[in-house]
Amino acid sequence: MNTNMNSKKILLILAMVIAVITLCEMYYLTAVSLWHDESFSALLVKYNFSEMMERIKADVHPPLYYIFLKGWVAPFGNSLLSLRMFSVFFSILAILSVYFFIKEAFKNRNLALFSSLLYTLSYFQVQYAMEARMYSLGTFLVITSSYFFLKAIENKKWIWWFFYALFVSLGIYTHYFVAFWVIAQGIYLVFILYREFGLKIINLIRDKNFRFALISYFLVFISYIPWLPTLFKQFTQVQESYWIPPMNIWSIPNTFSKMTIGVTLDPAKMRYFLIFLVVMVFLAIFFFLKRRQEKEKWLIFLLLIFPFLLTAVLSYKRSIYIDRYFIFGFPSYLIFIASAILLIKNKPVKNFFIAITLLGASLTFPINWVTLNADKKPGMAAAARYINQEVKSNEKIFVGSSLIYFTFKYYNQTPVYPKLYAPGYMPHFSGTALLSKEDIIVDFNQETKKDDVVWMINTTGFGNYQPNVPNNWLRQEEKGFQEVQNYQGWIVVIKYKVE
Repeated sequence: MNTNMNSKKILLILAMVIAVITLCEMYYLTAVSLWHDESFSALLVKYNFSEMMERIKADVHPPLYYIFLKGWVAPFGNSLLSLRMFSVFFSILAILSVYFFIKEAFKNRNLALFSSLLYTLSYFQVQYAMEARMYSLGTFLVITSSYFFLKAIENKKWIWWFFYALFVSLGIYTHYFVAFWVIAQGIYLVFILYREFGLKIINLIRDKNFRFALISYFLVFISYIPWLPTLFKQFTQVQESYWIPPMNIWSIPNTFSKMTIGVTLDPAKMRYFLIFLVVMVFLAIFFFLKRRQEKEKWLIFLLLIFPFLLTAVLSYKRSIYIDRYFIFGFPSYLIFIASAILLIKNKPVKNFFIAITLLGASLTFPINWVTLNADKKPGMAAAARYINQEVKSNEKIFVGSSLIYFTFKYYNQTPVYPKLYAPGYMPHFSGTALLSKEDIIVDFNQETKKDDVVWMINTTGFGNYQPNVPNNWLRQEEKGFQEVQNYQGWIVVIKYKVE
């Protein structure tokens, strides 16, 4: 009776925290303009299904997120709130998955609750829960597949292996990086089987888990065969034009920083803090592995460490390292921290660290939000409102960078079809999968004539390309709208009259 009551109380606490964070997220969901990747999502799902799939194949990601998002916007619409609420929905499911996964792994409700609360409150999680991209969905699928993975190993029943195979397939159809966590699960399975059977091949073959696991991974492979040609095509496309900066010795420490406090830091100014943070993380991992007796601790270890190691190895020649991709393994990072604290024997000291950690986690969102000062940085949303009010049907709108073209196109409510000035080669990360011939101009003079009014939209941030306009364009007015993130710079709107 007490166990049931305790379970209900724990779930009630978790539900209340989720509700509060969700309400906060909903309040801020529309406060920040869409950025390039989000607007790509928003515009892509407007196409009919067959054309959407063709354009997905021309991009660099697998299709599942977009398929699910298209199903979501059908009843809920394509508004900014709706697009981002889809990610919030899966972030809530991910929080619950974290709780049940840890409870299954360690049979410890306190650890499950503490880790889930940290995950719920963390700005790293909240940030990507508020983006119209695939990160919340991918995290939910990774954690849920890990839950079914443990259930399958423990119960040796085909139904759990079937659900595991299903969620693994969904995961690798959501983001290619999810495969790194699937490989980590596979390594853990090899460890478990070797621990039980050693090199006794006959006994291994007779084991249900071994047979069910082979069938599960075979089903995953079969499910992915239709997408393999597209995978190879996308891989080739990515190799031809690249934008990800190379890894350095501060890449992983700064990812730990982002996971902990929500931001990356300048190593030139904060190197000692980053070193301290890495030392503390590895001490927590060491403490966790030394003090916990459950074999499942090695799964948590692999889910955190292996994707970092594999990414570093694969980045030796061409970097694939991006902070946000490690959101899929973020719960594992928090499990180490939560478990290390709960293993402290001195109760007052333990309670102090629990309180400090929860307080710190709960402050990461408001502190980072205040630091962003989003209310005074309206970006493209404000620029589009201004253009929507001022532009007349006989005027023209040109955009100087593809990395803001889709964003403006999403917000555009004028009767004018905006066009992207792209006189030369455009790399795939510019969003070429969404571009058609009618979207592009290569010569301003061919598109304008005397007395035309032209509105030019440029950015000073990432993707900055401010083309030289013809000499007979007379500048009439100019306005700037600052974006939230520093790398996004300003949206600059200039009105011209063609003489």
